Amino acid sequence: MADYRTPGVYIEEISTLPASVAPVATAVPAFIGYTEKAIVDNVAIDPATTRTPVRITSMLEFEAHFGGAFQEYYSVELTDPPEGEVQTQIAVSSVGTTPLESPYILYYQVRMFYANGGGTCYVVSVGTYNNGDDDPATFPDDADIPTAATDIDSGALNEGLSACEEIDEITILTVPEAIMLDDANRKTIYDNMLVQCNKLQDRFAVMDVEASALSTVFNDGNSFRNDNVGPDYLKYGAAYYPSLKTQIEYAFSDDTVSISDTTTGGNGAIWDGQRLSAVITGQTLAGDDIPLKATATITIEATNMVAGDTVQIGTQVFTCTDAGGGPDDEFELGASPNGTAQNLNSAINNLAAAEATSQRTANVITLTAKADGAAGNDLELEYTPASGMGASLSGRTFEGGLDRYIDTELYNRIKKEIQKHKVVLYPCGAMAGIYASVDRDRGVWKAPANVSVAMVKEPVIQITKAEQADLNVDATTGKSINAIRFFNGKGNMVWGARTLAGNDNEWRYVPVRRFYNFMEESIKKATEFVIFEPNSKPTWVRTKAMIENFLTQLWRDGALAGAKPEHAFFVKIGLGETMTAVDILEGRMNIEIGVAAVRPAEFIILKFSHKLQES
Repeated sequence: MADYRTPGVYIEEISTLPASVAPVATAVPAFIGYTEKAIVDNVAIDPATTRTPVRITSMLEFEAHFGGAFQEYYSVELTDPPEGEVQTQIAVSSVGTTPLESPYILYYQVRMFYANGGGTCYVVSVGTYNNGDDDPATFPDDADIPTAATDIDSGALNEGLSACEEIDEITILTVPEAIMLDDANRKTIYDNMLVQCNKLQDRFAVMDVEASALSTVFNDGNSFRNDNVGPDYLKYGAAYYPSLKTQIEYAFSDDTVSISDTTTGGNGAIWDGQRLSAVITGQTLAGDDIPLKATATITIEATNMVAGDTVQIGTQVFTCTDAGGGPDDEFELGASPNGTAQNLNSAINNLAAAEATSQRTANVITLTAKADGAAGNDLELEYTPASGMGASLSGRTFEGGLDRYIDTELYNRIKKEIQKHKVVLYPCGAMAGIYASVDRDRGVWKAPANVSVAMVKEPVIQITKAEQADLNVDATTGKSINAIRFFNGKGNMVWGARTLAGNDNEWRYVPVRRFYNFMEESIKKATEFVIFEPNSKPTWVRTKAMIENFLTQLWRDGALAGAKPEHAFFVKIGLGETMTAVDILEGRMNIEIGVAAVRPAEFIILKFSHKLQES
């Protein structure tokens, strides 16, 4: 309050509006896994020892901080065309574990997140790719091929998960590479995700259910319920099934593709044992198949040579002199670099024993080996100055004694065949993106279901209505599993919105749990200003008005059910209502909030009957 002791006019601004509740973000996932590199605050770090969540908003940012996808290893077999055809047959097989070529899938999951409407997310790198020894002599061997058993560390993933506790903005947890682990390690990670969600009460876990090629939908569901997730805090998580055939091509490089060439004919076995890079950059052929004469250059510098300088071409040495008329292996120093070059050019061409011919342009001499093939490629080229450097060479040897065979058509055909291998992913990344998209377009209270999944060709398993019944409802454990199904005319749809607490009437549905997370966290942050305020009626009135205004706006947005606000929610605070005198003495301000959250219409039941004719 102002101190009114000096005559004058004073202004006081009176606050008549209550404080407001700012809505918190609802769909900010954390992706935990392996990346190509890790750069934090423009400094490269070792993610194996430093696990730092990094906030990104696009794939461009992801690639800047964490690099690209793992370069997969492929084996290509070239065989003779069938009778009546002319094109070489190409068979491509992955060297890694099928159907997922390598266990490093975090990059692709983040791509699916953004393809399905994702925005801000956090990435925690727990290690970099194992690229093997990359030895051409042994490529591809076991050391080159990463496997889940040796290269995905459950302890590292759990440490990355723990690092997420420090970031308050995170609201969704995903560990895409947990699906690569065995049941026991996967269960540890999934249980830890639920424990963190319950501890912080501001996030939700999205899990994957393994689809086994040798099992049934029913057994896959039971395996998940029995072996992959415990009984605690199930309301904070949801599981999705099965894996998806995406439209994303696996990353590979020309050097990670090996070729086995069993074709016959003139060019048979040209590429056998080579990598794809040899097809386009040119494979040096052995023998005299396509021989060339190697070349080299000598440039006489502006400083010019001096008497005593020598140039060795193959086994022949040419010496610079300051007087003419010497032996054939001598050349006279010219008055200028061009003159010296002319004299050396003549000496080379006049010496019958010389192993190269020469052509001069100004002060540059171009040498061409007389022998072709490997012999012409073995010539040495050396300049030895008597004092200062008066000449420079293109290199210490002649270059290119053999032609290179380039087959652009074959190269493109091989790449096209490899690109037919599409990434198979479990749904967690796509679902995180769908959560973000639905929250943004409709609100966190809208179920992230009956929406299509982008960048997906089809689920790996076509789930029937009867099979989904066993996934959706489980009377024993209540662990509901949400299905992704293909429908004619609609495409690939998310067809379930239950949490793992499927038998809990309060927390059965994903949007209800996530809406409460959103509401609780928003009100919690907004009421922090009340801490250490007087625990009296003026404070209670301000706090109640703030919360009621927030809930009224949610009711208007359609998040709460009721014909009018008093039907949709209540807020109670005050002495004799939520607090006793002892509560006030002990510094507690109790606020009770009840809301009628909207729930999804999961089963649409149309009832028809006959009506008797009345006229």
